[in-house]
Formats: sequence, structure tokens, C-alpha cells
Amino acid sequence: MSKGIKSKKNEKNAGLQIFRMLLCFWVVLFHCLKRFNGIAFRYIKVKKFHVPSFFFISFFYFYPIIKERNSFKMKSRLERLFIPFIMWPIITWLVNNIFYFIFKTSLYRRAFFFEELIIQLITGRKFFVQLWFLFNLIFLSIFFFIFSFLNEQIFFVSMIFIGIICYIFQHNHIIYNILKNYQECIAYSPGHMVSSFPIAITALISNKINIIQHLEYHRYKSLLLIFVILPFIFLNGLPNTYEGIDKNLFSFFAFFWFCLLPLNKYLNKNLKNIIYVITNYTNGIYCLQIIIYLFLKREFKCSFTFIDCFLIYIICYVISFLGTKIFINYKIKYLFI
Repeated sequence: MSKGIKSKKNEKNAGLQIFRMLLCFWVVLFHCLKRFNGIAFRYIKVKKFHVPSFFFISFFYFYPIIKERNSFKMKSRLERLFIPFIMWPIITWLVNNIFYFIFKTSLYRRAFFFEELIIQLITGRKFFVQLWFLFNLIFLSIFFFIFSFLNEQIFFVSMIFIGIICYIFQHNHIIYNILKNYQECIAYSPGHMVSSFPIAITALISNKINIIQHLEYHRYKSLLLIFVILPFIFLNGLPNTYEGIDKNLFSFFAFFWFCLLPLNKYLNKNLKNIIYVITNYTNGIYCLQIIIYLFLKREFKCSFTFIDCFLIYIICYVISFLGTKIFINYKIKYLFI
């Protein structure tokens, strides 16, 4: 991990944790917000910077694993990714079908076929659609770790080359044109894999060359410069897509801006602890939000305003918090953290 990410030994970067918290709430708004007036609604719904930013954060922190070729940490990372990726669809499939066959109703208003569960587990997208994100994390983590056993220079040169090819593919919609006649769940994953690769390799390189350490020498000038750059990228980025160099740039600059904020120095210890506790459950909130959305939509016919989305965020947090306490000694706790 780059120097400067933690201001003190074993202390998380408070700015980065706030960034993760905001990104997680943005995900909830993106999926659930239905009624909101003004230009803010348009930018929340069509500017998809949130998931690319999560990719950047994940692979920035992944660099030490491939640098050290640490198989133990790699195994731990895959456990934390595979358990929610496999278990949430199975749980959803079982509960949905049990409710449908007993009560003739369910969140999805129909029973799921077994084939749909298999497709979900293979592609990460069928009825539990947001798990495509974990699918990409798993695949790219394994891919990078395997090739990390090459000479480091060869590894990065080859990965940069592949990243350029991926960018050309996504910019020219080559994957879409090849797979457009297939089911969405089959065509979706390769397309997002291609769009995620440049962000992932950018994050790895950023950690390798210690960008944060260099920026910290000019912390406040860097903060001001990035503060000026970010709105321009946000307002002019490609709408309604996860792809494009603007997503890479936004993820890149936003990550470093939040990391450079001197919050560890000025925030109250209790406030920092609250932030750390909330962000511990980011994965649980990400996985649960669609389920809670469907439940509220069906049972209470919510209009899904900004306040309703905040309620979904809180409910998901509480469930994740309780889930980790109940299963604290079992790996199933990774469903929630």
C-alpha cells in the first residue's frame, strides 16, 4: 500500500472512507431514486461514476497483494468476494420460490427457474443484477494475480497494452456488436469486463508509483487543482455509461482528492470511528439495496424520493450490522461486510 494512505499506524484514511460512504449512497440513489426534481436527478441517474470509482479503490488496495504475490491475502480476498457472489443468489432464489409456491406471491412476482440460478452464478447477472460488480472483481483479481508471477516490467507493459485494447473495444462498441443478439445477462458481463479493465490497471499503476506520496508534498495545491478539475469531468462526461476515459479520470482524481483531505488530523476520534463503522458494511448495503427496494415497492408502494433512498441505505446498514454480529464467528458474515 502506498505511503500516506494511513496517517498513523493501523488508522484508516478518513477522507477515503467518506468517499466510499458517498459512493455507496450514490449506488442506492442510482438504483432506487424515482422522483426528484431538478438537474440533480439527471446527473444522479445518468452519470455512472460510482461503480468505476469502487473499482479504482479496490484495485488500488489490491496492488500490494500482487506485488508480494501473497497467496494468503489473495485467498482471503477471494473468500470475501465469492461468498456474497454465490450465497446471495442462492438465498434469494430459495426465499423467492418458497414464498411464491406457498403464498402465491414474492418480491419478484414469479418463481425462478433453476436455469436462471445457474446463469446468475455463471455471469453475475440474471435476477440479482448488481452482482456483476463482484463477478468482475473476482475475474480481474484472479487474472492479475496469475500474471503477477511474470517479471514486473513485463506484467505492467502487457497489462497496459491489454487496457488500451479494451478501451478501443469499448469506445467502438465492438463487444456490444459481437454479443448484441445474445441474452442481456450473457452480453452484459464481457462488456463490463472490458470497460473495467482500464480502470483496474490505472489503479494498480497509481499505487505502484506512489502518487499519493508525491502529492502530499504539495497537499493543498493538489487539493485545489483537483477541486477545479473534478466538476469539469463530471459535467462533461459521457452520460448513461460505465465506459469512457472520463470515468477513469473521475475515479482517479476523486480518489486522490479524498485521500489528501487532512481529516485524520482534524476530525474528532468518535466521529472518525462512526465513519469507519459505517463503511465496514459497504458490501452488505450494495448487495441488499435492491431487495429492500423491491420489498418497499411491493408492500408500501413508496414513491422513492431522496428520503426513501436514505431509508433504504439505513435499513441495509442495520441488516448488515446485525448480520455480522449474528455470524461473527462464521465466514457467512462476508455477506454483509
